[in-house]
This record gives sequence, structure tokens and C-alpha cells, in this order.
Amino acid sequence: MLRILREHATSWMLRGILILVAVTFISWGGYSLIREKKQTYAAKVNGVVIEMNEYIENYQGMIKQYREALGPAFTEKMVEELRIKENVLDGLIYRVLILQEGKRLGLSVDDEELRELIESTPSFQISGQFDPRLYERFLRLNRLSAEDFEQMQRETLLSSKMVNIIKLNSAKVSEGELFETFLFENERINLNFIKIVPDSFRGQVSANEIEVKDYYQKHQEEFKIPPFIQIQYLVFRPSDYEGKVQVSTDEIKRFYDLRKESFKIPGRIKAREILIKVDPQDPYEKIEEKRKKAEEILEKAKKTKDFASLAKRYSDSNTSSKGGDLGWVQRDTIDELMEKDLFSLRAGELSRVLKGRDGFYIFKIEEAMEEKQRSFEDVKEHILQTLKKEKARGEASRKAEDAFYSLFRSRDLEKFAREKNVTIRTTGFFKEGDEIPEIGRNPSFYSTAFSLKVGEISPVVTLPPNFYVLKLLDKKDSRIPLLEEVKEEVKRKAVGMKTEEKARQTAEELLHQIRQGKGIKEIAKERNYPLEETGFFARAAGVIPRIGLSGEFMSILSSLTEKNPLPKEALHTREGYFVVRLIALEPADQSKFQSVKKSFERRLIYQKQEEFYQSWLSQLRSKAKIEINKELL
Repeated sequence: MLRILREHATSWMLRGILILVAVTFISWGGYSLIREKKQTYAAKVNGVVIEMNEYIENYQGMIKQYREALGPAFTEKMVEELRIKENVLDGLIYRVLILQEGKRLGLSVDDEELRELIESTPSFQISGQFDPRLYERFLRLNRLSAEDFEQMQRETLLSSKMVNIIKLNSAKVSEGELFETFLFENERINLNFIKIVPDSFRGQVSANEIEVKDYYQKHQEEFKIPPFIQIQYLVFRPSDYEGKVQVSTDEIKRFYDLRKESFKIPGRIKAREILIKVDPQDPYEKIEEKRKKAEEILEKAKKTKDFASLAKRYSDSNTSSKGGDLGWVQRDTIDELMEKDLFSLRAGELSRVLKGRDGFYIFKIEEAMEEKQRSFEDVKEHILQTLKKEKARGEASRKAEDAFYSLFRSRDLEKFAREKNVTIRTTGFFKEGDEIPEIGRNPSFYSTAFSLKVGEISPVVTLPPNFYVLKLLDKKDSRIPLLEEVKEEVKRKAVGMKTEEKARQTAEELLHQIRQGKGIKEIAKERNYPLEETGFFARAAGVIPRIGLSGEFMSILSSLTEKNPLPKEALHTREGYFVVRLIALEPADQSKFQSVKKSFERRLIYQKQEEFYQSWLSQLRSKAKIEINKELL
């Protein structure tokens, strides 16, 4: 494979296909492969063994992704709550099952497909071109043979083929389903609501010593002190190498010739606008009325030179106070539906009435400049600095990779720093989320640092513009503090739990009274609660105005009708409890169905494909012989 890639390194058109697994592997899998491999298994699927080290690699990668996404909010307790261990193992089991089914059906991956995948991986490219040296360095750094890595990629492609076959042949949507979904999602409702805020009960509840102690015993994890670590790290700055790298005139000229298009000064126009705004919900008749208004304004503009006055008088745009002045506008910066018309005009000319995303537009061109090619002499210095920075970055990256490889056995960062004249830093103890001098609050730094064992060296961490190699010097494990250390916080939370319960009971009581026939307005007045209104919104909009996200309440909202205007329970959000009642319903505008039918069809097909795919996986699993290492979970 390496021979094939070398021969065709510059002849292939690179395409970004099916690289997710390769990129994920490059991000975190390489280091794990170098660690000591355990000989136990994680699971056996129809006789195929999922090795423990493969499970550990995937598990560590998943933890890293959660750390980077959630930062300090990610806790050890969430590992259990999110079932991360189980989900990672399930993913590996399903991967084996998919590959087995693909092979059973006779699917395969040829050399050409494999080459396209590897060549299109950004981590193996420089300036968009595949570089075999980067590929070989990756294999060497991770102690992988080309055969092993390429076999992994063949399996990735084969798995993708199998999944596509299942999904693309699994879903059809009838006209009736489309129409029913359209009616439901575009039906609008209006709710009355009473909001009960837990904090309003704080003056009515308290927590005694027994309740405080009981809350502490049942919720100790809430008060857990996180781990603290101390890190030593090497810094490789591209700026340190910029003065050492050499760039020839030939390289500068070659760079210019290859990217000549990027050195063009795009055409631009200086223009004024008049906008007659259109609301997406406007009926057809109103839209046509606004179109006619725009046409009338255009006729007036043709008879006067003072376009700015017309803009101030008629335009709905925020530029109206400036006479519609847009300043200089470049290509690719305006609505693509209008760009062709505008850039075909000359100075002094008016556009026709153009339909844009916000309504109907009229433009007047005041000046126009043609596209211009910048000469080599004009940009030579800029290219020189660009290439210097690019080469310096590459040099810093290589130095960091070499350092990691050299330090893997000795782990003596101080000696390496002295001998190689590399910057070394040592942090104080910090927890995830703390600001680190010269680093700041960086999720990637935390994720790598907290995944290390004491004395362990990290892979190269890229925190633009610099590269780092980390070593964990010391760690203070997380611990549950004594009650006396956190007593005030425990008391506050115990009281908060009681106010939450008080608010819930109050909401359920009010809802019960309304079900018994008492009016919601009457109850609000008696209890001195403001009676509020959401205003009309679509059931499937995702948000209930003035209440919050509607995802978890979708089944409740769908059950509300004019005959059954009350939900089974109060709505609960972070803001409190909401007692709601349907007061009005506005049916969907059926005339709009045809215009959105295609997008609805695409979405419903996708949903059905996913449902069918999950069902197919479940069936595969139910028929398979699977043995799971129980100690793992």
C-alpha cells in the first residue's frame, strides 16, 4: 500500500470520504496502542475476540470527548449515569456484527477505495496534498505496521458499505404520513400558565440537624472534591523556529503559481438598498401586495437621482437611516440569489425588484470595481512570511513528536529540556477548570493531563499555535469531604430539595383543582399568582415561549386538545413548575404543504432509516453468540 501511495501521491484527486474513524484513531488511539497490552478479552462475538486493549482505547477516547465537551461539569458519576462503559462495549460488539454480516453478503474493499480513504485523511496532508512522510511518521510513532493500519481502514470502509445498504433500502413514506406529520408540526397552540418557583418557599421551610445529616448521607457524591494534579510540560513554539527555516525564491514562486486564484482582488460594488420586508408567515396575497409596493418604489427611483431619500422614506432595512448605504460589497458576501444580478450592473444603474431571504430588494450601484489579479511582486513578501510560519510550525510539530518518542522510556523532561534547549514548565496543583498560567482554561489540555498516570508521558498536544508534551508529576485523588467541611452547602441543598418538593406539591394541587372544574383564572387570583400566556407556537417548535425547551414535554403537548385542554401533570423545568391549560388552537395552513413536502419526506425517511437500522442491529445481536467479560462492567 505504501508503494502504491508513493507512486500516485500527486496524481490523485483527493476526496474527503469516510475519514471519521481514521481521524478519531489519530486523535487518541495511537498513544493507547503503545501502552502495555492486557491479555484478557472484553467480549467474544460469534467466536471473534474483542481484546481488552481495544476496549480501553475506545473507552478512553469516549471519556476524552466528554471531558472536552463538558469540561469541569463532567464527573466520575456521569460515567455511570450515561452508561459510557456499556455504550462503548455495545459499539464494539455492533462493529463486529456489522463486519461479519458484510462478509457473509460478499462485500469487500479494493485497493483503490483504500487509497482514496487514506489520501483524503487531513492528518496525512500538507496544503491539501497527501504527504507519504506524514503517513510513515504516523505509523512509526504509533508502532504500527502499514498492513495493520490499512486492515483497520478496510474494515471501516466495509462497515460503512454495510450500514449504507441497510439504511438506503429500508424506508418509504406514504403521502398520508407526510400530510399527518405536516398538520401536527404546523398546528399552533396557545397556553395559559401559572409559574410556581421553588425559591418562593424558602421562607417557609428549614432543615434541622437530622435532615442535614440525612441529605449528606444520601448525596455524598454531590460534595465530592475533584482530583488535583501537577503537570510538567515541554513547549515547542513555531515562533522559535521562524528565524531558522529557509525559504527559496523558487518555493515562493511555486506557491504563488499554485494559488494564483487566491491572490485575486475580488470584484466589488458600492451600493444602496431599499428593502420591503416580508414575514415568512405572510399569506400569498400580502406577499404580492408587498411586491407591487416594491415595483412602485422602483418606478419612483427611475425618475429621481435621490435614491437615498427614497430609502429613508420606504426601506424596512436597518440601513434606511443612512439612505440605504451598504458601503463596499464583495462577491460571496451577499445573498447568492441576488449576487448575479447585482454584479452585472454598472455604476449608476438600478436593479430590478429582487426577492431575497428577508423580502423584496431594490439596489442602486454607485461604484463598481472589476476583479484584479495581484502580481507576484505585490505578494512575494506575504508569501515568504506565510511559508516561514508553515515551515516553522512543521518543524515545531516534528520536534515535539521526536521528543515524545525519545522520552517514552526515560521520561526525564528536565534532562531533555537541558540537552535540547527546550522550554519546560511546571504547574502547581490544579483541578479541571482552573486557569493554568500560559495555557488558560483549555479542554484539550485538561483532557490529556487528567488521563495520565503519575510519571506517564502524554502524546503531543496541539494548542495552537504551540505543541506540548506533558508529564504527570503528582496527583491528589478525589475524595468525599467530612460533613463539617461542607455543612453550610449541605444545609442549603437540603432546604432547596424541600422547596422543590413544596413547589411540586403546590403545582399538582392547582392542577387537581382545575380538573375538578375550577377556572385557572380564579385559582391564579385566589393564590395571588400571575396568570400568563405563551402566545401561539407550533407544537413541534422545540421551545415553549416563556417556559422553556419542549423536547421532554412533546408527548404532553401532543395530547392537548380542545376537549382535553389539561395535561396529566405539571411541566417541570429549571425555572420551576408550570400549570398549563390549552386556551386556543390554530390549525396548520394546508396550502403550504406542497412547498415543504420534499423536506418533510427527507426528514421522515432519515428517521425511519435510523429506526430500521437500530432494529436490524438488535436482530443481529439477538441471533449472535456473545460472551461478555463480566469483570469489565
